[in-house]
Amino acid sequence: MITSSIFSKTVWSFLIATTSLAVSLKPAAGQAPTPGVPTSKPSVTTATITKPANPAAKNSTATTAQPIPLKGVAVHVADDVNKPASNEQMLKASANVVAKYRVGWQMFLQNPCRTGLAIAESSALPQGRLHWSFPAEGPIDSSPAVYKGVVYVGSDDMNVYAVDERTGSMLWHTKLGDKVKSSPAVGDGILVIGCEDKKLYGLDARTGKVLWSIESGDRISSSPAVYEGVAYVGSWDGFLYAIDAKTGALKWKFQTGGRITSSPAIVSDMALVSSHSGSVFAVSLTDGAQLWQHKTGNKIFASPMVMGDTVFVSSWDKYFYALDVATGRLKWKYAGAETFSISPVGANGKVFVGNDDLKMYCLNAATGKMLWKTGINSPVPLLSSSPGLIGNMLYVGSSDSYVYAIDTRNGAIKWKYKTQRPICSSPAVSAGGVCIGSQDGNLYSID
Repeated sequence: MITSSIFSKTVWSFLIATTSLAVSLKPAAGQAPTPGVPTSKPSVTTATITKPANPAAKNSTATTAQPIPLKGVAVHVADDVNKPASNEQMLKASANVVAKYRVGWQMFLQNPCRTGLAIAESSALPQGRLHWSFPAEGPIDSSPAVYKGVVYVGSDDMNVYAVDERTGSMLWHTKLGDKVKSSPAVGDGILVIGCEDKKLYGLDARTGKVLWSIESGDRISSSPAVYEGVAYVGSWDGFLYAIDAKTGALKWKFQTGGRITSSPAIVSDMALVSSHSGSVFAVSLTDGAQLWQHKTGNKIFASPMVMGDTVFVSSWDKYFYALDVATGRLKWKYAGAETFSISPVGANGKVFVGNDDLKMYCLNAATGKMLWKTGINSPVPLLSSSPGLIGNMLYVGSSDSYVYAIDTRNGAIKWKYKTQRPICSSPAVSAGGVCIGSQDGNLYSID
């Protein structure tokens, strides 16, 4: 593992700048959103990373960190008549949501539950060979969506691109008002995506024509979840917005009390959202009323993930949380060696999450017991690309410019593919290949 002590101050500053850490993960610790107040055009923050103090004595080996079965601290503000659904109901609800998105990779981490799991259509899986690369005119931190033979992605060059999945040829591009760090969500002929110009856009997925836009109080790096005709997205102004995906009309908004750089998850009749306030919230899809809140010990940059009747949350307090999705009560939490910055994914009773000790962890979803860990190289002490799953393989990018393929059964690295710059984009995965952006300005299809 490479640590900051190896580098001079000059090299350290360069690495931070090239990784564009503050885009969607870690802005300077002192920064705070100013809702409703226009800001100048955003630029990559190069401030020194300030790590939070460990709330307990640092565990020198994450392998021995055990889940702590403490009582949750959920705050319920809904009416008593709105009784939480049973675990059985939530199990069915999450399975139903995921089942609706079996085809393609329609949004960040594949589906509104954010499980990051693609359905393997054959036993053949990507082997680490370049299929094609598509050059944008700026870095690509946006994570691609793939649907019906088309790859959609945003870029720092202010464009949204549609690319032929088979050939890598551009089908169309649409220029928006600023950098596009948000990842697209596509369905029913409409592509929804956020922009650093503070707006959420709805585009015609076939032509790229702008159908509508709606402005928030600050930049949008959150990636929308589109579910049953409604787009749910967070903004740096601290609000979670629910917007009609066809018309762009605002249905409701919910204030979390902190900047939102994560992306919301959807299950049953609730949206789950986390923010820099350090809390994860469950709110009603109907009217945005708060159902429960669970407070962690520090900021949350990562998106919540729902698998079964559990919501999994990464926090900067160096804990990884498993909460009851119906009530917000704590099931278990896992103590990491460093902060948890990226979003988890899960399948088959396992949860996969990266820690800023530069390791990918596999945990038992029911108990939090660590099953394996694998080191990922990075010139800076954090991970910024969330993984994607298919079959028994996990794929993830890193700021060392590589895409890693890791066996989910034992953590073995099967192959890695080198791009030319750090990777903040998260992969879209299918049997046909791994599609991912890089800060070298290229969109890669690796088969």
